[in-house]
Order: sequence, then C-alpha cells, then structure tokens
Amino acid sequence: MVEPEQLQVHVLTMQKQGVIIPADSIAEIIPYEPLQRIEDTPDWFLGLLGWRGVQVPVVSFEMLTAERASFSLVSVASASLVIMRGVADQNALPFYALVSQTQPQHQEITPEMLFETGEAVEKTEVSKVRLHNDVLSVPNLDYIEAALLNALIQ
Repeated sequence: MVEPEQLQVHVLTMQKQGVIIPADSIAEIIPYEPLQRIEDTPDWFLGLLGWRGVQVPVVSFEMLTAERASFSLVSVASASLVIMRGVADQNALPFYALVSQTQPQHQEITPEMLFETGEAVEKTEVSKVRLHNDVLSVPNLDYIEAALLNALIQ
C-alpha cells in the first residue's frame, strides 16, 4: 500500500481568516519586534525588519487583501513574524515577512485533508480551503511579492 504524500505546512493566525503556507516557503519564524516605518508606502507595508543583516519588508496580509482593513495585533507578546523566501525575483526580494497574530502552527497533512471551499478569492489568494473546521487562505505569493516590489520602487 502506498503512503499518502505528506505536506509540511504552517497555519498563520490572522485577524479574521487563517493562512496556510508550505513550510519550505518559510525561512524562519521569529517573535514580533518593532519595525522601521518607511514614509510614503501603502498602509499594508508595515515597515522594515532588520533580520540577519538584511532589511526585510513586512506585509499585513489582511490590509493588502481588503481595501478597508486595519492592522492591529491582539498581543505583541504572542505575535510572530514569518520570514518568507522570495520566489519571483530573489535578487530584488530575497526575503519578506508576514505577520501572524500568534506562533504559526506546524502541521503535517495530506492533500486529501484540504477541501476547496468554492468561495470567491481576493487578488492576494490562490484559493480558499477547508482544513478540519477552519477555512484558510492559500496566498498568492507572486502577487504579494509584486506588490512589495512595486511599493519599494516608488
């Protein structure tokens, strides 16, 4: 009998709906720390994080997704910064970070555990899936990276 393929993922807690990300897209998860705010950037661009000698831009997934969303942390003490590996243009954007309200949960799942919801998706999402009892966004990493690069150029 063939064992089902195991997927390593992290589920990030957001203000409204969680996000599921493949573990191999993540370079590191660190506790939230203050960011250097950059003038004349969109609201969803929260600032820069000094990480391992690199300036890493930090994104609010919720604010980039919904035009009228706001960003707030339930608790700075429990929030995390999820350092993502850039995929589209690693020279221009080797890393960026997403904010999670809590420490992301590592899970080992099989593709059969994910069910498409059929819900409408936003420009920042590839799809919405159900995992156990939760509806999660599958982020469009190419879109997020393009938006970041565009904000950094301006």
